[in-house]
Amino acid sequence: MDARIAIGQSGGMRGSTSLERRLEAYAPARAEGDVVHATLAAAHTRGLHGRIQATLDDAISVFELDRMLYDIEVEALNRWLRSMMAFDAFCARRDAETGDGSSDPSVP
Repeated sequence: MDARIAIGQSGGMRGSTSLERRLEAYAPARAEGDVVHATLAAAHTRGLHGRIQATLDDAISVFELDRMLYDIEVEALNRWLRSMMAFDAFCARRDAETGDGSSDPSVP
């Protein structure tokens, strides 16, 4: 008598079928261990890990897009500031040429 059977089963359960034998029809044979590993690996990618990875990929895409928009806005702001400084310099030269320090009388 197996020690496991003697400890794990009471007298009324000795004639019953074990859980392993009942599930045997639904499980692949032992030689197909790679299939089981592949199935578990596929479940791993579809499960929580896959959802987290997809969420991270989405967040990274949003971050990269936001970063690109930020770079565009900073460049546009720099161009605008350079234009404003050039316009200010133009106005200063124009005012210096008139000699009185006032702006052009045609501009209200």
